[in-house]
Amino acid sequence: MGADPNHPSTSAKADETPLFPPAKPGKRIDYGTNDTLELLERIPSQVVDLKLDDVLTAVKEVDNLCDYARCKTKTSLMGQDCPHCKKRFCFKHGLPEVHGCGEEMKRDERKKLLHPKPAKTVRHEEDVKNAKKRLDAKLKDMQVGRMQKATGGGSKKKGK
Repeated sequence: MGADPNHPSTSAKADETPLFPPAKPGKRIDYGTNDTLELLERIPSQVVDLKLDDVLTAVKEVDNLCDYARCKTKTSLMGQDCPHCKKRFCFKHGLPEVHGCGEEMKRDERKKLLHPKPAKTVRHEEDVKNAKKRLDAKLKDMQVGRMQKATGGGSKKKGK
């Protein structure tokens, strides 16, 4: 017989215990990681269901920190995303060589140098991108037109 997650005594115990260690006065809570996925892997799903607000607060705070291992710099206002690992870093750790993507960067640049795209291919890609933008704009205009007809379609001209 397992513990019932809907049983009041089980959920009351889980509600009383703090999800993360309390912060020292004047300091932020130490979640033990800057990686959101690593943070979520540590928390059992039953606890997430019970303390969703605490988990969301923790994820939001961890998401706004530099993804470098021991850096606690906030990146919500100023930071940069790495095109290789897709993580967000402060300016101090933003260079790929600093945070560990240096080899990938070298490989990509070498590939671009040794195997450049022909000018015709580049032009074709730009034409396709511009055509997609025009199509998206046209579809958006058509959608707005349909919405206006649906809301204001009941009016008829008077005077005849």
